[in-house]
Amino acid sequence: MNIKAATISKYIKLGADVIEIEPVKGDPNLFRININTRFKGYVIREGEQFSLTNGSDVHQLLFARICDCIKNNVCT
Repeated sequence: MNIKAATISKYIKLGADVIEIEPVKGDPNLFRININTRFKGYVIREGEQFSLTNGSDVHQLLFARICDCIKNNVCT
């Protein structure tokens, strides 16, 4: 039997939108971002700095909320 550890996703609810922040297995500084179940890109943490990967489709205001959620565990 193969058992894999589950990653713990964090969620932010903004109006009708649900943002899922999912840690990528094997890299504690990489997070997959889904908005309303659609993949929008990755966020990378480098020390205290956060950035979006090339090709990510996340609005800057949402990006700020995502960073706050990851950094301070304030996900509401």
